[in-house]
Amino acid sequence: MKVTLLKTLTKEKYSFNCGRWLDINEEDNEIVRELPAEGSLVTEVMPVIKYRVTVCTGTVSGSGTDANVFVCLIGDQGDTGERVLYNCINTVNKFEKGNADEFFVEAVTLKQVRRVRIGHDGKGGSSGWYLAKVIVREEGQPESEAVEFPCYRWLDKNEDDGQIVRELVPAGESPLLKNVSYHISVKTGDIPGASSDSRVFIKLYGEKADSSKEPLLVSDNDLGNYFERGRVDEFTLDMMDIGKINRILIGHDNVGLRSGWFLASVQITVPVQGRQYMFPCNRWLDKDEADGRVEVEVYPSEILPTEKLINYEVSVVTGDVRAAGTNAKVFMQIYGETGKTELIILENRSNNFERGATDIFKREAADVGKIYKIRIGHDGTGIGDGWFLESVTLKRLSGKAKESDKKKKKKKSDEEEEEDTKAEGGMDVYTFVAHRWLAKDEGDKELVVELVPDGESDLEENTYEVHVLTGTVWGAGTDANVFLSIYGMERGDTGERQLKRSNNLNKFEKGQVDVFTIKAIDLGELKKLRIRHDNSGSRPSWFLERVEIIDLKESTTYYFPCQRWLAVEEDDGQIARELVPVDEAFVKKDSENDSQSPATLGLEQKGGIYMLSSFLN
Repeated sequence: MKVTLLKTLTKEKYSFNCGRWLDINEEDNEIVRELPAEGSLVTEVMPVIKYRVTVCTGTVSGSGTDANVFVCLIGDQGDTGERVLYNCINTVNKFEKGNADEFFVEAVTLKQVRRVRIGHDGKGGSSGWYLAKVIVREEGQPESEAVEFPCYRWLDKNEDDGQIVRELVPAGESPLLKNVSYHISVKTGDIPGASSDSRVFIKLYGEKADSSKEPLLVSDNDLGNYFERGRVDEFTLDMMDIGKINRILIGHDNVGLRSGWFLASVQITVPVQGRQYMFPCNRWLDKDEADGRVEVEVYPSEILPTEKLINYEVSVVTGDVRAAGTNAKVFMQIYGETGKTELIILENRSNNFERGATDIFKREAADVGKIYKIRIGHDGTGIGDGWFLESVTLKRLSGKAKESDKKKKKKKSDEEEEEDTKAEGGMDVYTFVAHRWLAKDEGDKELVVELVPDGESDLEENTYEVHVLTGTVWGAGTDANVFLSIYGMERGDTGERQLKRSNNLNKFEKGQVDVFTIKAIDLGELKKLRIRHDNSGSRPSWFLERVEIIDLKESTTYYFPCQRWLAVEEDDGQIARELVPVDEAFVKKDSENDSQSPATLGLEQKGGIYMLSSFLN
C-alpha cells in the first residue's frame, strides 16, 4: 500500500510507503501505522521506531481495570496519537493488580519522549484503575535508557479528582506542578429540547500546542445528568501548557435518545495564565436542526484578565497510631513573605486522611513568595473527627524556574533553551513536621495548628491569652458562636479561630470576662483584630465591651475597645467588627467614666428608660 499527498497550489508531492498489514489477525496485529514522508523534496527519511511501553498497575485494593486503556507518547517531534493497548506481549489478562504489562507502540521517531498521556474509556464492570507508572524505551536500547513516568494515582470517576486521563512527566518532575488546569464551564441553552444525552468532547487550540479531543465525562459540580437545559456543567482538564488559547472545537458523538444539543456558551478559566476566555455559541449541534453539524469551531469573543495563580502540590501524612484518621473537613492556609493564600480546602472524591496514609492534592493559589508558615486544621465535624497529623510537604516550581520564563524576550540558541529547561525542572520543597493530635479530646484539644518549615529555627510559636469582656447593658450576652482573628505588624495573622474553650461554662454572658488561649507563630507587635459571630442561637445579639490580648512571650497586654453591638437589629446591623489597640490609660479613663454610669448604680437601660437590674432580671 502507498499513500501520496499532493499540495494542489504548489504541486509539491510526498509519498508514504507502507507495504504492511493493518489487521488484528495478521503480522503484529496492529490496525494503526505511522509512515514517514518520502520523495524528492525529503532530504532525510525519518526512521520508524518501535517503543516498548510497560504499564505498571498499582497494588492497592481494587487497582485493576476492565476498561479499554489507551496511550499517547509525546516527544520532541510530535506524538504518536492515541493508541489502544489491546495487544499485550507478556500477559493475557491485562491491567490487573500488580501487573507490569508490556506493549509495542510503533511510530516515526519522536526523538526524546517527554510526556505520556494515558487513560481509559470508563467502560466495563470495574473501570476504576490505580496506575503506578509507565516505563518507555526504544526497542533494542539497554534498560538503562528507559524513561520512567510515575503516576501513583487513581484514574477513576469516583476516586481522587475523578479524572480518567492523566499526562505524566519523567521521574524527578511533578505532573501536578508542570501541568496546567483548564477549568471549563459549558452552558446549555434554555430553550425547548436543548438537553443532550450524547458524549460531548472539546479540543483546545493554543499558541504552543493543541490538546487532543477530550471527552467531558466527569464534572466538578456533580450535577448528575450533564448538559441539561439551562444548566452550567463544569469540568477540569489537566494537561501540558498549550499557551494562549486561539480557538476551540466542541461537539458530540450524536449517540443517545436525545442526541441533539443547543450550546449557549463555553467559558475557560486558566488561573496559571491569569486569563478567562469567553466563547459564545448560541446554536444547535444537531443532525436535524440548522446546518446539521454536531461539532463547531468557536473563537473567543473576549479574553479577560484574572488573578494569576501558581500550582502547589500538597502531601499530607496521617500518623500511624490508633484512631489517627478523620472524616472532618480539612483546610489549610499558606503564608509567605509577599502575602497569604485564601483558605484551601483539602478534599476530593477519595476517602482521605486514613491512618498511615499519604494524601496528595494539587491546588492553585496565590504566589506568596518564600513560605514561612502554614496553618492546618479541621472543622471537627463527622464521626471520629479527631486527627493525628504526622507531616505536610509543600512543593511548587522554584522562583528561578518561573523567572526564566519572564526572561524569554528574544530568540535563544539551543544551549540557552536547554539551560531554561533545566531551570524549569527546579522545585521549592517545604516540609512541616506536626506529629500531634488535632482533636477535641486529645493533647491540647486544639483543632488547628500553625507549623513552620523544618529547619526554620528563628520562628517560634507564641501563646496569646485572649480576654473577652461582654458589656453590662440589658441583653448584652450572646448564644452565637464567636470567631476571632489577630493580625500582627510583622508575621501575618492567626487566621479565624472559633473561641470555644473558655474559663466559664456559659460563654459571653452579660458583664462576664471569658478567657481563651490561641497558639500561633509569633506575630510580632499586634496591629488589629477582627471579631464576629455567626448570628446563631436563640439570643445572638451581643454587646462587646472590649478585648484584651496578653502576649505571653513578651508579657505585653494589648487593649482593643469596642463598646458596640454586634447585632443585626442594633446599632448599624453589623455582626463583625475590626478593632485597633489603644493605650492602657485610655481604657482606665473610660473605666472611670463607667463607674459613674447608670450600670454601676444597678440600673439598666431598656428603650429610653433606666430600670433596676433586679426588677429586669
